[in-house]
Amino acid sequence: MGRSFLICICVFSLLVACRSTPRVDLLVYGGQVNSFGPEYLQAECLVIDQGKIVAIGNTDSLRALYTATKEIDLQGKHLYPAWHDAHAHFASFGKGLFELELKGKATWEACLEAIAAYVKAHPDRAWVKGRGWDQNLWGGKYPDRRMLDSLYPDKHFYLSRVDGHAALVSGNVLEKLAFTTETEVEGGAIIPDPSNAKRLTGVLIDGAADLAKAVIPEPVSKELREALLAAQERCISSGIAAITEAGLDLKLILLIDSMQKEGLLHMKFITMLNPGPEEFEFARKGIYETPKLKAASFKLYADGALGSRGALLKEPYCDHKGSGLAIHNQAYFDSVCQLIYDLGFQANTHCIGDSANRLILETYGRFLGGKNDRRWRIEHAQVLDLHDISFFSKYSIVPSVQPTHATSDMFWAEDRLCSKRMAGAYAYKSLLKEAGCLPLGTDCPVEDINPMYTLVSAVFRVNVSLLPPKGFQNEEALSHYEALRGMTWWPAWAGFKENQFGALFPGMDADFVIYDTDLQKAGPDQLLKAIPFATWIDGMERWKRDS
Repeated sequence: MGRSFLICICVFSLLVACRSTPRVDLLVYGGQVNSFGPEYLQAECLVIDQGKIVAIGNTDSLRALYTATKEIDLQGKHLYPAWHDAHAHFASFGKGLFELELKGKATWEACLEAIAAYVKAHPDRAWVKGRGWDQNLWGGKYPDRRMLDSLYPDKHFYLSRVDGHAALVSGNVLEKLAFTTETEVEGGAIIPDPSNAKRLTGVLIDGAADLAKAVIPEPVSKELREALLAAQERCISSGIAAITEAGLDLKLILLIDSMQKEGLLHMKFITMLNPGPEEFEFARKGIYETPKLKAASFKLYADGALGSRGALLKEPYCDHKGSGLAIHNQAYFDSVCQLIYDLGFQANTHCIGDSANRLILETYGRFLGGKNDRRWRIEHAQVLDLHDISFFSKYSIVPSVQPTHATSDMFWAEDRLCSKRMAGAYAYKSLLKEAGCLPLGTDCPVEDINPMYTLVSAVFRVNVSLLPPKGFQNEEALSHYEALRGMTWWPAWAGFKENQFGALFPGMDADFVIYDTDLQKAGPDQLLKAIPFATWIDGMERWKRDS
């Protein structure tokens, strides 16, 4: 059993010598307790007091050592460390629960039907915000603002693509921004009508979409609080107790902090700051950390997304002219990484294309110099030149990936990349072998927050429809153990929180999830049906299944 077993033996010897049985809050027994920390641990009993794990081991031995105020019989169920999503947009997810949902719509006409229903249900909203359209589901042609302008002239529309790196806006938003066919946006693009170059479709890519998003009226504090609580409910019911939030303005981080201190938000957050003046001024005061929140990193962007052809590639796309978008130039990254390095913070950079990954890996290398414990991260590491993967080991860089991206993109990725680049795409096993760790996330709301989707995609390389039958690039599949470690221990380690949560060792937070299913032996169909029985955070049951 390793370290924890030895701790239990030492505690046992001490208590026998003292002939005392201290009282603790909780003893959980009668099932299989699993932990995926620096070593794998399997036991049958967990002892908890004041929100912390006291001991883990054999039921009879621990019952002899402790008197518990409450005991819970797992009745053969399986207990795991609560899940930690290593890359999600928690606040955006929460806000999206109150906005128009277009994800999975198979045609633009289906999107228009959903828009009509939403407008009818919310007649007083001057701005219609939504997310989820994906032109790859309907032949690759971008949507057009024409019907929005015709049917709803008094409404302002901002409809984000599923990956968040493109948006469709209405004509009145284009007018507000003074966008024309002559407008150029650094790190972005404004898409004209293919049949009329003087007319704009309303589709904006990356930097241009960001400018449009900036003119949307800010939600009031009450709406933000409701959004965060709604997101927490969805997460905890999925067994998630911790989130690495991939980019927030300071005001939202402080709101999360405030709601945690009010006792409203129970989850743990590792938050990446957006690189703004206010955020850097905040960082100059040093790393901000409470028992439930840590702000010690900055989220940077090197390129866009593959789905909207904004990912920066070394060679042109195979199905489109151009090589993608560089969000910033080398001088910017040199400057901002120097500042982050001097502050002692982490640099966590969104990199999709092989050119973007190379750019940031080389940039990191100049600052990190060699082996180190800075834990700077590449977010997504989605398409890599195989010759560049060695940078992760050379400079101790952490690849943070989202397995469901592979099974969402697999039907069209080769069209974008050609077969020659696919060997370095979604290459999770290769990245793990090189880096020695692989935090797994969802990029929610880009993908579903459900941790079982992550597990199925990582291990079996299939989507929720169990396609393709033989898996997608199975040579890059992870084992059950590797994937479960990537959903618990490695995300905590990647945020310097490995001594507090992510595993079930004595002294760590009592954050765990209980399943009826043995997740280490289950096939993909069983995993997709697996629902948590209960989720505990800091030794308190925060959610329980009705039946």
